[in-house]
Amino acid sequence: MPAWRDKPANKEDFTKRRSAEEGRALIDAAHRATHRLYCEALGFWRRCPSRQCRRHCRCLGEPTACLNRGLAAVARAQLAAARQEVIAGGPRRVQPATHIEWVIRRGAVEQVLAWRF
Repeated sequence: MPAWRDKPANKEDFTKRRSAEEGRALIDAAHRATHRLYCEALGFWRRCPSRQCRRHCRCLGEPTACLNRGLAAVARAQLAAARQEVIAGGPRRVQPATHIEWVIRRGAVEQVLAWRF
């Protein structure tokens, strides 16, 4: 008898839908990545208390806290310019990892910044 007939049946569930927890994790990761791009586009790493951020010239810490801390000092025009840079991928031109991140990058700035973890 051939070897392929002796193999056990594959019992995995191959549904193409993700669970609610997996979807929430993807959305959180997309928001975190977008917040990090805003921090880099606005140059918050220059005033960051973390040495790592200043050494590597980019945001390496918790991006949401950094964004909330520095957002009060940002002018409206500077925020609009940062939005265009985030859509383009930030200073390093990073492509979106998922379609969810692509959509969040193009959302209104107020919606992106209103997301709290």
